[in-house]
Amino acid sequence: MHRMRIVLACLVVVIGIISGLGAAAAYHQIGAGIDSCGTWTADRSNPRGVAALQDEQWVVGFLSGVGFVNQDGDDPLIGVDAEAVWAWIDNYCHANPLASIARAAAQFYMAHPHQ
Repeated sequence: MHRMRIVLACLVVVIGIISGLGAAAAYHQIGAGIDSCGTWTADRSNPRGVAALQDEQWVVGFLSGVGFVNQDGDDPLIGVDAEAVWAWIDNYCHANPLASIARAAAQFYMAHPHQ
């Protein structure tokens, strides 16, 4: 009985660690996605500028990557073009200036899952 309690206690600890890792684990971000939505909005005020182009391409690249990884599942770009994506991100970033561009792109995905 004592041994069973020890095994159960260890199991609970391991499950807790694994659960914590899953919740805390994040993918690594590189590029314009780490910038804030405030930066997105400022960059988009000059739509022909290099910074706006960089931000825009990061977002559609991120979303294209989601579609690639999920080839048999969700593709957030079905039925939308780049201008529609950028307009959606404009609205999100206007309302959430402290969020990251990556967060905005992730929220676009959550709002546009297609299977």
